[in-house]
Amino acid sequence: MTMIPRRHFLASTSVAVSTTGGWSAAQALVPSTLAPQTAKAWQLLAVAPQSHKVATLGSDYRRGLELGLAQRPEIAVQLHWVEAPPTPNRAARSITAAMDQLPQLHGVVGWMPPAVEARVAAHAQPRGLPLWASDTGADLPADAKPGQPQAVVCHSLDLCGSAAQLAQAVYQQLGPRAVLAVGHMEGGYDFVYSFEHAYRALGGRVLARHVGRQGPQSEEFDGLRTALFSHRPDAVVALYSGPQLARFARWWQAHAQSQGAWGLAGLPWLEDVHTGGNTITAGTWPSAAQAEPVWKQRFERVGLPWTAAALLGAEAGYSIAAAFDNPAQQPFAAALRQRWQLAVRQGPRESSSRDIASTTNVHNRPMTPLVSGWLNGYLQT
Repeated sequence: MTMIPRRHFLASTSVAVSTTGGWSAAQALVPSTLAPQTAKAWQLLAVAPQSHKVATLGSDYRRGLELGLAQRPEIAVQLHWVEAPPTPNRAARSITAAMDQLPQLHGVVGWMPPAVEARVAAHAQPRGLPLWASDTGADLPADAKPGQPQAVVCHSLDLCGSAAQLAQAVYQQLGPRAVLAVGHMEGGYDFVYSFEHAYRALGGRVLARHVGRQGPQSEEFDGLRTALFSHRPDAVVALYSGPQLARFARWWQAHAQSQGAWGLAGLPWLEDVHTGGNTITAGTWPSAAQAEPVWKQRFERVGLPWTAAALLGAEAGYSIAAAFDNPAQQPFAAALRQRWQLAVRQGPRESSSRDIASTTNVHNRPMTPLVSGWLNGYLQT
């Protein structure tokens, strides 16, 4: 792994599962000579996601977070990394067990889907530990319950908002008749329904929804070509990610792109593959071609790919570092909680900062309760 120059940035450590099921702190991954000669450091448990769907999800987020923090080398921060399995129950157990092994923590940051975040927040509340929970935003937030812990910063790719934005772009630029092409796992997450709801509210019609089949990859998109020629839509909205998106791009070039007049649209992942034609995308993260030069250079300098997970991690790290406006402040959890709740979003995803919503602010807005058919964190499945 490419080393990230930190100067005063403390060495990271890993908390890993032992063969007997217990927990132990591994040796620092970064040489100890990089650590400043001080014991006054902010101690953070950092959560990296394990993913069956996107193999590099955890490493991209982790390295992005470290890169963002490294932009404030005068702030002494020590990260204690733990990997979160794709299953919510196992992920929550891994994180809470690591918290119990680190009594000097000041906060928890990392990739935590809603089902995991809720359990970790309940475990952190008695210790007064704040949470910075990064996620895809693939599910709509549930309504707050009385007594629910509020020291949580919600920070996401906002896939539900991106899908609604995409609906507007499709309606205005391609037309009011669309076919949805979604993966088997995507079909159970709220962002798909967010697209449909927003598209219909504008006057659009979803003519058909094709869900990619499980089983042999040669049969994955069976029926999609028939649906396209049967309905003759204005637009095909492709909601795939990971390796399945690459397979769809190849299928599109071979079976659909040259045989119909329909446009193709999707989330920014669609810009990462070659489909043989122009596409319309909408989302909260820019493509590499749209990257701010200073952040593109920072990513290139450490060999970090320009992926959504890396961008989310870098934004979390940079925003957290910016919240430490006084490098000499003594670390303690209450101060960190206050800083995080006042933080603004800064980093590589956009040129201007906007407020990060804490759970307190989120739940003051009317929201639709969770309707997702899946409990696993999207991209971790």
